[in-house]
Amino acid sequence: MDRPADLLQTVADRSCRWPLSHWYWGDAILIDGLLAAGAFVPSAGRRAAELLLGWLEQVTPGHQDALGPGAGIASLVGEGALPARSVDRFLRAVEALPLLVGDVPALEPHLPQFRFGLCIDALYHLPPALAAIGRLRSDERLIARAGRLAMQMLARLRCPGGFAHWYDVGEDRNNQVPWSRGVGWALLGVLDTAALVEDRHLSAELVQVAAELWAALRDGAGPLGWGPLLGRPDLPPENSVAAFVVAAAHHPVVVVPAQGPLYQLAVERLLSGIDEQGVFRGVSADVLPRWDPGTYERFQAEPSPWGQGVALRALAALAGAAWAPGLPLPAAP
Repeated sequence: MDRPADLLQTVADRSCRWPLSHWYWGDAILIDGLLAAGAFVPSAGRRAAELLLGWLEQVTPGHQDALGPGAGIASLVGEGALPARSVDRFLRAVEALPLLVGDVPALEPHLPQFRFGLCIDALYHLPPALAAIGRLRSDERLIARAGRLAMQMLARLRCPGGFAHWYDVGEDRNNQVPWSRGVGWALLGVLDTAALVEDRHLSAELVQVAAELWAALRDGAGPLGWGPLLGRPDLPPENSVAAFVVAAAHHPVVVVPAQGPLYQLAVERLLSGIDEQGVFRGVSADVLPRWDPGTYERFQAEPSPWGQGVALRALAALAGAAWAPGLPLPAAP
């Protein structure tokens, strides 16, 4: 079996070929993954900065900016690798979003399928970004807003068996589908947010809910890992969940144990899912919210920025770079 550092090089080289610019769900984690990999593969970190500078200089501002890698942008601005106006642009896009409920915005109000709802993926996109920018600017109000946002999102998404993919403000309920990849998104996003929060009470709240998310993943696993729905081990495996678990197990905020049979299974699923080209296979394609749980049971798998990104974060963590976007860029251990 290849060492994590060797696989990291292969996956990073392949991931650098994704031409990101107009942000979509899941794109942010590819930038974060490239930054994490940069501790071992400097070209990956340079590519992340290059992509972000291209976005800043060449792409017209719009709603999609709110799905950008806000926390990663904050890290690069803090290092002097991006101009401060990149943070300003991201934050302007977030502040222009209409609110759904409480502090929770609609991330893509210009698209019919998203304008009245909350996807669990948003827990990775927004709370860590706001916390990272708040930390960069020493803005305690923005950090507190990030914590409130995470807690309000999760309150709307709790369901039997874990946390749901989708909450709809028109229905005032979630779809009660415990989408496994989505819980992985939420777990890593809450941990990233907790790593950036200095308020002890708020940090403790976030750690507690991260432990709840981990418990949902732990209890919903099967003998081959995770299917697309928690508690359904009879379904085809969704490899990205294993990568989320590995990344979480080596996170600066410790919630997931980096030992035991389930952790070892997650590592095996991660490593075995990477092909010779550096593509992380067995990761579901774009999953749009649905009310029928049966539509989640079978999924199309294809190469994706979100698959590559979480694989990079997991491999970098395995190789020894425990890091959260928004913190100073990691150095090789």
